[in-house]
Amino acid sequence: MPDASGMVEVARLGVLPCWLAGSLHDATATARRFARHGKMGVVIGIDVVARRAVMAASIVPVHGALFAVDEVNAPHIRRTRAAVVSTSHGPILEQFLAVADALDTDAAGRRTFRLLRALIDDGVDLLPAQVAAGDRRAWTLLQLTRLLFLRFVESEGWLDGRSRFLRDELDRCLLARRDPTRHLLHPLFFGTLNRRPDQRSRFARAFGTVPFLNGGLFEPHPIERRHQLRLPASYWCTAFEALVDRIDVSLEHAPQDCRVTPELLGRAFEGVMAPEERRAAGAFFTPPALVDALVREAVACHLALRLGRGEGATLRALDDPDPVLRRALADVTVLDPAVGSGAFLVGSLAVLHGPGQRNAVRVRHLVTRRLHGTDRHPGAVRLCELRLWLEVLRAMRGRPPSAVTPLPNLDAAVRAGDAIVDPLFGHPLAAGAVARLRSRQRDVRHAHGAERHRAMRHLHHDEARAVHAALVEREASLDRAIAELMSAAGAVSLFGTRDPLTAAALKQLNVLRRDRTEVRTERRRIERDESAAPLAIHAAFAPAIARRGGFDLVVGNPPWVRAQHIPPATRRVLAARYRWWQSGSTIGWGQLPDLSIAFAERGFELLAPSGTLAFLLPAKLVTAGYASACRGALSSRATLHCVADLADDPRAGFDATTYPLALIASRKISMPDHCVRLGLSHDAPRQEQHTWQGTAHWSVAAPAVQRIAARLARDHPQLRTAVRAQLGVKTGANEAFLNPPDALAEWCRPAVRGRDLRAFRVITTTRLLWPADARGAPWPHLPAAVRAHLARHEERLRRRADQSGECWWRLFRVGPATSPWRVAWRDLALRLEAVALPHGDPVPLNSCYVAALPSRDAADALTAWLNASVVNTLARAAAEPASGGYARFGARAIGSLPLPATVLGDPVLIRLGASGRDGEDVQQSIDDHVAGTLSLDDRARRELDVALATHRR
Repeated sequence: MPDASGMVEVARLGVLPCWLAGSLHDATATARRFARHGKMGVVIGIDVVARRAVMAASIVPVHGALFAVDEVNAPHIRRTRAAVVSTSHGPILEQFLAVADALDTDAAGRRTFRLLRALIDDGVDLLPAQVAAGDRRAWTLLQLTRLLFLRFVESEGWLDGRSRFLRDELDRCLLARRDPTRHLLHPLFFGTLNRRPDQRSRFARAFGTVPFLNGGLFEPHPIERRHQLRLPASYWCTAFEALVDRIDVSLEHAPQDCRVTPELLGRAFEGVMAPEERRAAGAFFTPPALVDALVREAVACHLALRLGRGEGATLRALDDPDPVLRRALADVTVLDPAVGSGAFLVGSLAVLHGPGQRNAVRVRHLVTRRLHGTDRHPGAVRLCELRLWLEVLRAMRGRPPSAVTPLPNLDAAVRAGDAIVDPLFGHPLAAGAVARLRSRQRDVRHAHGAERHRAMRHLHHDEARAVHAALVEREASLDRAIAELMSAAGAVSLFGTRDPLTAAALKQLNVLRRDRTEVRTERRRIERDESAAPLAIHAAFAPAIARRGGFDLVVGNPPWVRAQHIPPATRRVLAARYRWWQSGSTIGWGQLPDLSIAFAERGFELLAPSGTLAFLLPAKLVTAGYASACRGALSSRATLHCVADLADDPRAGFDATTYPLALIASRKISMPDHCVRLGLSHDAPRQEQHTWQGTAHWSVAAPAVQRIAARLARDHPQLRTAVRAQLGVKTGANEAFLNPPDALAEWCRPAVRGRDLRAFRVITTTRLLWPADARGAPWPHLPAAVRAHLARHEERLRRRADQSGECWWRLFRVGPATSPWRVAWRDLALRLEAVALPHGDPVPLNSCYVAALPSRDAADALTAWLNASVVNTLARAAAEPASGGYARFGARAIGSLPLPATVLGDPVLIRLGASGRDGEDVQQSIDDHVAGTLSLDDRARRELDVALATHRR
């Protein structure tokens, strides 16, 4: 029988109920909904056509385990079966937690993360304190990186054919009372793995048949040359016990039982690699399933344009490519401008290689010539190289150790540097410079030892020369442009006068002079020291860019960093360089662009003609005011293939607090009838792209909702024309004003936060210290008790961003919040719920939005209107998405709702609003009346009800 949520229980897993959801996406969405209501059980979603299923336990965070329907012995299925059996006689909660843990396919990765984090922290503490903490951390991470890499080599039997090679060699070293660093790790890394067998010493040959791997991983790193560090034997005993004895690894693509795959290793390493810095930089690990889906869709969209095929047919052909498609796949160049652990390059490698057993020659070709990446963090670059080297090893599985060929150098493929701060400003290099760099990169790929170091020096020298020459040419071009502008301004007119520069010309002159100053600074820096030259993508990847004038694919999950966390100097640079960044208002942090906007513009610039951008961006890109220039440029200058809100996608298990948006767009103006897919699958709903051109935001709601909303917008005025919505009172220091001591009660007023509001009612209130008159004007002098309390916070209060004048105890945004008649609703909520606040108190705080109304009747009418199901659906479609299925019902979203001129004086709505305030159930009556006022027929109401039910889940 169906339960209260409408779901039908179809089976039992032990004592746990199992519900059947409509699709793979619905399974995790339903599990999240059940988790919010404290319902224990398992939700199953099935894709009959693809013969795939998802199982998800209703616990936060929800983990959706994806498997084939006939995969009865899949690892997580076996673990789930074992969990049920082992807890069959225990309490239901114990069984529920065991099943949830069994479905958590990332448990091995998290366990590895915990071990690595502990080992790195211990290593940093044990190394000499006079060495900078960052260097100690990087040095320790480098050693553990090599050790774990060797675990994968050992798992294939390539270390002398011994499955316990590392443990045996450590035991032998310890029994001989030798230092593991000096007598095991250094000889193994720098005397064996990085040398050909005929060049090894007698001591190195004692390790047995060990392959020559090269690849740069087993050569002394600059940080090792700078610091001669060593960890004690006790540390290495602990490290080997953790990473060799307690962790099983496998080069298989899919997780096998509890073994760690390269994908899980990448996530663990990215988590421990300067975690605070990575978090501050807005870098988040991307689940492999989401990477694969985004890359496959992007490749299919790009090659469909190039080969003149349909997108759907091209996507299906990726599983069995014909010769033409296979050749085209091997010819696609890819860039990830914020590469992190290399997830998107590894995902691109899998798609471009094609199905079937890995071909070692094809893998090397793609890794060295087609895949490119940059990252500001050298540690991330090394981690990306590690992941790509493991992919090369995967292609050699089954070979004997003597047949394992050296790993390619990736120094020219993955580079450390800032992709959005480029000294060349997109200025191309001369053809001769490109040819020299192509030759130098070819030398670097296959060089070893001292030869590799020489090749790298030559490559960096020629790159610096090429960048310098381009900057000289750019500086001369700017000089000419400035001279021409000044000459035109100084020309004598027919009447013998000289006209001054116009405002537009003066602005252009300032821009030219600023650009010339930046170019000149970079040129002089390179002249002083070639090694100080910053990364220039057109030089670092010149051969790849020269092939088609840019990259075929620019993919990735660029950093999501809010404006307030970006240094002011960087914000100024971004505003000067990126037009899409300039669209934000300067009023309030919330109106300033996210760093991902600059990456989106940079990625679009780096595309070849008809190249394709595939990024994961914050979902609020579709509605945020600061992204208006980005949306305008993409909707008019690009072909938007996919704009998908991934809030309910089971593949998007993100650590970020904002849900991701999948954006796939090609650098080609769209056809008039082109439709954008609103989901990351080929059968997703579609929206005509031309309807987004010139609009304030992109709506990713169901097409039926968009169609109804568009008609209502034509037929009725918007709410903002009659009512102004604003945030409630802002304190700027809640600890000083909220819930002060009881002795201050006489100077307090009741207040409400967003979480205290429901439809028609206030759940609870809090106490707000109110050092002001009834209208919010601050008192000129404070009572002694209030002053004594606030004096402890005075320094903080004076530093508030909105503070001005001598009354440092003032409150902000008090006007609408203190109006006689007000309607308030939560800023962040699952659905729009409005309440008419009584005359005077309580005061809404800044987690609420509030609208001042002229009378109590108008407030009751508006409250009833906003609580209507139809209006709720329209508000949700216009709102900015947030994590956990929530949305932000801000002034823009609510202001865009339809509000016929008769609403605020409608006697039926006034009566229903008053009845709702008195606790009566008036929802159905409100819904019927609002639908009639908006002239919605039964079909339109059904379509809106379906959309509302989806959001409620």
